[in-house]
Amino acid sequence: MNRLDRLTSILIQLQSKRLTTAREIASRFEVTNRTIYRDIQTLRLAGVPIGEEEGKGYFLVEGYRLPPVMFTMEEARALVTTSKILNYHTEDSLKQNYESALLKIKAVLPPDNKDKLEFLDSRIGFHKPWAPTSLYLDTIQRSITESEKLKIRYQSKKEEELTERTIHPYAVYFNGAVWTTIAFCELRQEIREFRLDRIQELNLQRTHFNPDRAFSIEHYLEERSKKIF
Repeated sequence: MNRLDRLTSILIQLQSKRLTTAREIASRFEVTNRTIYRDIQTLRLAGVPIGEEEGKGYFLVEGYRLPPVMFTMEEARALVTTSKILNYHTEDSLKQNYESALLKIKAVLPPDNKDKLEFLDSRIGFHKPWAPTSLYLDTIQRSITESEKLKIRYQSKKEEELTERTIHPYAVYFNGAVWTTIAFCELRQEIREFRLDRIQELNLQRTHFNPDRAFSIEHYLEERSKKIF
């Protein structure tokens, strides 16, 4: 990649997140941090309003945008989920091209929506290949990003009767057969797993919960695997 192409790509990457570190950019283009520092200075000299939060990263001053392209949050959430699937199950060139396109899409979103998508991206995990569609997946993803409670009618494996639960979804993952949400269950007063194919009815509530920011989907799945095997 020549320098002009890299500068253009850096600009797009800066617009895809609220804050981006030099290390993240350098890793993507396989160059040194010092090279990125020079590239940032070049963009600034060209009139691009790049700010910096010391120790946290670079950002584009609010108001500086690529030509507007409008995407709904439903579309954006679907694209983030697809990127996870492609990351696990497709060849490298397709993954790279999709990620490049996704950065351009994120670049035109408002800062608040960028943060929500980054948060959702950290809460989607996969165990095995391929993923069928789910009737409730998008609503649960919205619940995760907006911290809105869900009320469900659930058919558990051990109980014959349906139970009504109010849950606080933390994350979702795919195990090779079905989607599952990891959530705090108000009925049981603990974190439980709920298979989406066993949810008979789901309603988004207008009440919010406090998300557990310390929760890690990677750590949870790792510990889960240890218990199984």
